[in-house]
Formats: sequence, C-alpha cells, structure tokens
Amino acid sequence: MNINKYKLPFAATALVMALSGCGGESANVTPEVYDESTANGSCKTRTTGCVEFALDYPLNGLNFTCSSDTKNRFTILFDPNGGAATGACKDTDEITFFLRGEKDKKIELGKMPLRNIAHVSVAQLPRLTLLDIAAGIQGRAAQKLSPDDATVKVAIRLVRLIQAVGLQSRQIVNARDIQPISISDADRKKLEQITSLITTEQFKGLSDKDFTDAVKPWVDISKVSNADAFDVITQLMRITTAAVYQPEFSLFSSKEVLGSALSGTEGLVGCNKEECKAEDKSATHLLGHFIVMTDRQGKTFGSGLQWRGKAETDVTSIGGVNAQLIRKVKPVQMTALPQDSWINPITKAINNNPDLTTQPGFQFNVADINSQPLIVTQGKLFNDYMIAGKERFYKLLTGKKEVNEEDKKNYGLWQQQINSESFKGTLDLYKIYPITYLDSKVFKSENNVSRGAYIFPLYADLTFKFTDTSVNTVKLGIVIDRNGDIRTNMKDKPPTAPDSSSTIIDMSTGTNGCSGADVLGSSMIDDNNVQQYRIGTTGRAFTSSGTDGNKISIRMILADKVFQSLDGALIGMNSSIQTSPNSGDSIVIGGALLNLNRLLAMRSGGKPAPDDVPFKDSADSDVKWANSFASFQSIYSAVDPADEDAKKWAKFTGGSIQFNLAPCYEVKTK
Repeated sequence: MNINKYKLPFAATALVMALSGCGGESANVTPEVYDESTANGSCKTRTTGCVEFALDYPLNGLNFTCSSDTKNRFTILFDPNGGAATGACKDTDEITFFLRGEKDKKIELGKMPLRNIAHVSVAQLPRLTLLDIAAGIQGRAAQKLSPDDATVKVAIRLVRLIQAVGLQSRQIVNARDIQPISISDADRKKLEQITSLITTEQFKGLSDKDFTDAVKPWVDISKVSNADAFDVITQLMRITTAAVYQPEFSLFSSKEVLGSALSGTEGLVGCNKEECKAEDKSATHLLGHFIVMTDRQGKTFGSGLQWRGKAETDVTSIGGVNAQLIRKVKPVQMTALPQDSWINPITKAINNNPDLTTQPGFQFNVADINSQPLIVTQGKLFNDYMIAGKERFYKLLTGKKEVNEEDKKNYGLWQQQINSESFKGTLDLYKIYPITYLDSKVFKSENNVSRGAYIFPLYADLTFKFTDTSVNTVKLGIVIDRNGDIRTNMKDKPPTAPDSSSTIIDMSTGTNGCSGADVLGSSMIDDNNVQQYRIGTTGRAFTSSGTDGNKISIRMILADKVFQSLDGALIGMNSSIQTSPNSGDSIVIGGALLNLNRLLAMRSGGKPAPDDVPFKDSADSDVKWANSFASFQSIYSAVDPADEDAKKWAKFTGGSIQFNLAPCYEVKTK
C-alpha cells in the first residue's frame, strides 16, 4: 500500500475484482441490465467525462443511479485501504440517491447534479457531503451551518438514520462517533419491514415522530438525538475542509501538482499598479508563497514568505519576474495565526462566512514594520481542489466558456498596504492532502472505545536537530488530543534567548504535563496556566495488516515567533518546492508516520518506553523537517553574504526529528 500521500484513492475490494474479472479499478464494472450491482459507478474513472467522488462519511452501501444510465443501479463502496467511500458518474449526470431493501422497499434521498460538486475530473477526488445530499432532498443548499437551517435539518435526519444503523449493528460505540458503517444484507432484509416506500417529500416533510415511527421497523433513530446528529455534521464539514493549502510558483511548481492538467498556475502574484505587466520596469512586483493547514476544529494557520521588487532586466512573463525576485531580493516572512476566516465549509469561499462578520478575509502578518498584513480577500474552491485567480484557470475548473461579473467574485484575490502604497493581485491555490475520519482500530481514544485500553490523548516530546550542527537542538512538548489535533504541551514559557551554556532549548513536557485538559479553549492556555499553540493534525489512520498497518500520518506547521529557530518549520507535508529552474534545486518536506503497534498491544495502565512509537517517513527513513523561509534566506545569503539576518536564518533550513513519549505518558483504560 502506498501511504506516501492521501488523495482519497480507491482500491477495489476482492468482491469488485471478482465481478470485473480484471484489475478491479473502481467503477469499471457495468452490471447486468436491471440487476442490483455492487459496482460503484456508471463510467470508467480517468476517462473523459467521468468524475469519481468520495462521500464525506465512510458509509458502505448507499444506493444511487446516474441519469445517463437508465437501466442500472449502483452502490457507493467503502474501501478500508483507500480510506474512502466512492462512486462515479458522468460529469453531466444527475445523481439520485436512495436506500434500498432486499426487494422493493426503499427510502428515497433526492437527486442532485454532479456539477454541484465537480465540473471536471482532477487529481484529487471531490467530496460529496451529506449536506450535498440533503440539499438534493430539500431542494436548496444549506445557507448556514445551523440546526435551524432547513437543509441542515434534513441532513440531521439523514445522519440520525446512518448513526442508528451503526449503533444497531455495533459498528460505532456512541451516537457521535464517525467510523465505517456498512449497510449489510441483513440490514436490507430488515428494511423490507417498513410499511411502505418513504418518498423524498416524506423524508423532508414528516414530523420527527412520524418519521421515527415510519423507520422504526428497520432502525430506532430515537437513540440518536438531533444534537448528536448536528455534532456529527459539524465534524464532517470540518473534516471536509481540513487539508493542506498552498499556491504554486509560476514555473516553480510543487511536486504534488506537477503533471496535473491544472499545473503551471501563477500562485500568489501582484504589484502596486492596476495591471501587472512583466515588461513594466516601473512596477514593483510582489511574489508570495505559503503553506497553511486547516485542523479538525476548523482553525487554519501556517507560514510563508514574500518578495517585492522591480524587474531589473527584460522579461516577458510573470515567471521571469518571479525568477529574478527569488534570486536577487531578500524574502520577508509571513505568518498566519489560527483563524476561522479561511474556506467556509458551506459556501466553499474565503471571506464568505455567514457566521463571522468582524474580520475581512484571511490574514498573513508580515515581518516588516512598514507592512500591513497581506489579506486574502476572496476566492472560491472548485472541484474541492483549486481556487483560480485568473480567467483561464477559472474556465478550466468550472467548464465555462465565458465569465461574468458574478464569476469574478469567485476569483482568488489579495491586497496589502506597504508604506501607504497599495499592492494587490491574484491567487491560484491548491487543496492537497485532505484528511479523513480516524479509524478506532488504530486511533483509540476515550471517545471511541466502549471499554478497555485507549492511547489518545498521546503526550510526547519532539527533538529537532538542525543540519547545521552549530544550532542548538530544540526539545518541544506536544500532545495529539482525543480529536486528532496537535498542540504544544510546553512545561513553561519558552526562554526569550537561548542559554549560551546549553546545547538544547528546552520547551519539553513537564512532570505533570499529562494531566489536565488535552483539548483547550480558544485562549489555548492549559490547566498549568501555560500558553500553548496549535501546530497540526492527523491526516488519517492506516488499518491494513503488515508493516503499513496501525500507523497515523501527522502534519505540523510551527508558525509563531515563540518557536524561535523553528518559526516556519514544516513537518509531514510530503511536498517539494522548486527554488530555481534547475530541477535539482528544491525544498523537500517528507512524510511523517507514527507506528502505534506497540502501544496498541499494551494493556491499560501500561508504561511504555520512550521510543515505543517509531517515527518514520513514507520510505521508512528518519523524519525530516524543512523551513521554506529559511531556505530562501539561504539563497539570498549567497547573494549578499554581509546580511547577518539572512546568514542567521540560513542555518535554520531543516534537519531531523526524534519522537519520544513523554515521561508522564501511560496507556489508559475505560
């Protein structure tokens, strides 16, 4: 199994392989006419006009039809190796959803155009959310993530149904848990006991009591409250949004997006004029790059940098301007502290959050006393994959031949005031490495085990070593909390200046650091009155047997001055950022996997050894970290060796990480 990156791939089950009689690729199978089939789509993926999608809930067995195929029915299939439940239809299809019994009874779940979630097939599967299905039932999209919203109310009813199936078959241990749920043959047989077909109109129109009574011969949804269901919906929408986001350099593309039909975008570019022309030597151009991530609580944070300057020689493209800036201009660091104003899970747009009215857009603080924050003022995510700042890529993403003024409101745009001068420009942005649910076979927490041992929250110390051995090692305490997010767990406020007599900067876990709340409030101050910081999240849990099993992938960005020499450090991003036209010049940030086999084998109350959780990258080598800002400072330091600040940062470009369980950590029991 390739766990180098998570792109919601589909690996076929043995059953589908048997049906297909070939390689078993998803959606390859066309079932017998009028026969129910376990094939999960009407077209072959990676062929023209075919769009494969991934359901946000790990649900196996949801039935659907594609409007271009009037004879066959299909089933969304969950693959534990790929970690996703997928289906496929033609890009112009309307999808009709339903839950079908063994014979003729069924629960209708409305219909929706596939183009509501995807216009083209891209490298990453678009997410189909339960809210999207609810919108098809209700007849309109949700306006706000609120239990009072009419479409959210329909989604609540759908979730109550799914969770009740999971509780009835003991596939989940509580009504708010998100785990793989399969609608089995026994479930379909029991579904035949409902008195009659439940139509789409009845699904959305019946009172809670009447709907509960209608489905009670099948499942008892009274065991799942509306509050439980809304909590699940909120979790799912946060998971759907959570990912890594980064622009692409013009000409210097990240490894993840190279080869895509949508690569070669301009990233974050602009200038101090209304129109930015590469040939205009009087314009001051601005080029930026960043990596931000959204965690499981919906907070987005990250680090980046920008260059500003004029083109000194004749160039004919923005890429040529960028190349000059990177080689000759000193970069300035940008930091995005945790914010709620990134991509809204309902609107899929930046600065279009109906729950927030105070902050205009998403802000990057800029480490320049003459600069105001760079603000991403707008942008809409299409195909669950990309924000386009320019017309050409917008047309590719949306399939439109022409764009109007309303379309332009979806472009990725930014602005910044520098020395009272206005800069503005466009942003082409990719969403990569979306996260998924955390399987309780591996990610055992108090929340998802009925009884017995559990291992999360997990307390540990990370030891950061630098490639430049003259730099002090940093020891940082962390906790992976019960939800899967990662924050610091420092025993005290970090020293403002390193101790010259020591070779280690100590920000480690304290003796009582494994007590108190693991999930903190908005202030991020822990029970020991120490300020902590959000730094990352888990991507997914790998459940396969063998050497690839019982691992979790993690990603972290240390984006705050408090981290000193580690400010801007990137861990587990699985990315490569090109730093020059030379293909060998790049910043590589590898993967990061924690192997939990030893902890999972321990009984409750067990005291593991510090190194009982091996920490390796995707190639089973030691985990490395990198800092893009420091790396580009290193490039500038070669241009201006006298710049002491650049020379200092050039020592912080990267190194290795060691993971040790905190001395106070132990496996707990429920």
